[in-house]
Amino acid sequence: MPSEPTAASRRDLLRQSAVALGAATLAAPLLAGPADAQPPRQPNTGRIGGLLNQLSQQTQWKSPELRLVRRVTLGLSEADVVRVQQLGYTAYLEEQLNPGTIPDPVMDARLQAPLFTQLLGFTPRQLAEQQERGSSYFDAQLPMSLLTSERAICSRRQLQERMYEFFLDQLYVPIWNSGLPPIHYERTIRPHVLGSFGALTRAGMRSTSMLQYLDQIWSTRWGVNENYARELMELHTVGWDGGYTQADVAGLARILTGWSMNADMEFEYKAWNHDFGAKRAFGMSFPARPQADSGTAGMDEGIAFGEMLIRHPSTKRFLATKMLRWFVSPDPTEAQIQAVINAYGAEGDIKAMLRVALSRENLMRAPAMLKRPFHYGVSVLRATQATLRPVVDIRRDYLSAVYPINNMSQPFMNWPTPDGYPDHAEFWAGLIVDRWNEANNNLVSEFDAPGRAVTNWSLFMGNGTEDGAVRAINSRLFGGEMSLALENELRVILRPGVNSARVASALRLAVTAPEFHFF
Repeated sequence: MPSEPTAASRRDLLRQSAVALGAATLAAPLLAGPADAQPPRQPNTGRIGGLLNQLSQQTQWKSPELRLVRRVTLGLSEADVVRVQQLGYTAYLEEQLNPGTIPDPVMDARLQAPLFTQLLGFTPRQLAEQQERGSSYFDAQLPMSLLTSERAICSRRQLQERMYEFFLDQLYVPIWNSGLPPIHYERTIRPHVLGSFGALTRAGMRSTSMLQYLDQIWSTRWGVNENYARELMELHTVGWDGGYTQADVAGLARILTGWSMNADMEFEYKAWNHDFGAKRAFGMSFPARPQADSGTAGMDEGIAFGEMLIRHPSTKRFLATKMLRWFVSPDPTEAQIQAVINAYGAEGDIKAMLRVALSRENLMRAPAMLKRPFHYGVSVLRATQATLRPVVDIRRDYLSAVYPINNMSQPFMNWPTPDGYPDHAEFWAGLIVDRWNEANNNLVSEFDAPGRAVTNWSLFMGNGTEDGAVRAINSRLFGGEMSLALENELRVILRPGVNSARVASALRLAVTAPEFHFF
């Protein structure tokens, strides 16, 4: 009988299968669940090639302040450029680190839409019932996807949205799983994205959506399931190379027996399902104890193990490295990693770590990084200041904030394995043509209907002059740092005369130009 694969080899196999499937599930229409997922296309996982070779931002992006805005937002907007110029680098970063101090009236108003108030008011039991009767897609999954996109596009609290996306992938639960994911996203992840990693980890350990997705709710002393125990270490805390073994996974799975949920789909520890025998995992030992049939006896073992993981040196390194790769460079230096580790503290102070990671020195040395499809689609709508028309009928309206991103192969929380969407350019670079098509057909559009993003060409007319139109595109899309090569291409389009058709062509060229795909 073949032996159980190691943690590292198991994850490699899953990653390889995901790449072999390509952007599989990703290309599925809307937010397909596993039953109706479509065959994937093969991404380009080799050299990025021509797109990167054309890139000129490294020499064009001179302003530290604009580099900061590019990294902490989901795309430059005119308002953020003005704000960083008013405050300066440090004060702007500090404001973004404290989202509660940022008035957000536009997003506050959009949150009052009945579609969103209903979604945010659902109980876990109601969400599960939607799944059971087959209405979850339109009642919860699609509204959740739309809400996430609208927050990313409209909210002034942009660093909060960047960190929300970051942790959605780290504590990944697919949107189609069990009906409960909206609760996981809103109650487990969102409150902690700029707080304490310790608090986030504790919340994750009690997320019934997570525990159900990884089969923990069925793990008992009579039948132990190792899925959640493995991912708690491999993906959520110490990382696949954090020093644990398969024996540690097996031990932790026994420690966590009884961590489950009740009939209302809320977290419940069930002592009668807990294994009270002697256990050892990852350097921690628990002696045998008398069997309990009620109360919380035995839950203390899992709590103690979680606290150890939160403070483990491998967790600090794992989070610091991942954070630097998200914001700064695919290959952070050991000095950068250690500096962020030093800011971790006892509980994982996310703000303190970000202050170090997002230093002026780090960003001025950072290479340009390729936007993932979600980032790209949102950045187009932010830069062009498109008007998002309210949704009238979510079953019929075309949702410009959702469907183009789906078609670019990153439908919301629909990756097939528990490690979340890839965060490396090699995966996404093979899907660039999809971006061009969606930008031209749906993201930059004058089509005015419910749910649509409508481009206001007048913002880019520049008083009807070639120079004015070029300046407007340069300012709104690139913060004044557009390359000379792109400027010359825009002038070729606009030189015969500035009208709405030529401005539309110039704007579409600008958002599909190589430099707009990077941040």
